[in-house]
Amino acid sequence: MSERLRHLQRQQSLLREHLAWIETEIAREASATASITDPIAKTPAVPFVTTPVSPLAPASPLPAAMSASPPAPDITADAEAIIERYAGEERLNPADIRRGCLTIFVATLLLLAGGVAAAWLLYYR
Repeated sequence: MSERLRHLQRQQSLLREHLAWIETEIAREASATASITDPIAKTPAVPFVTTPVSPLAPASPLPAAMSASPPAPDITADAEAIIERYAGEERLNPADIRRGCLTIFVATLLLLAGGVAAAWLLYYR
């Protein structure tokens, strides 16, 4: 598996983890504000829809089954499985760190050599 693919999958899992956290926070806030008598607070929140929509097709109304309830257990279980799959991976990959340090080192050496060459050409020649 290429390193770019692993990196993209890691980013995808982090985004799914963040979306699962946002869904739980929305559900917690919706249940906390349900007791408020404000009519705006009683309107259900629109859930996040992940189905792609064609730019030329008109948007379809949300089904009545969708409400401001917490995410379904299978969605949460799927997110938890993805999180567990990538939990063992280090957030800071040593190979990435090593490559970055070597890149900075080589760039610094080239810059130093360029400065020495420029000084020699301008002042000692």
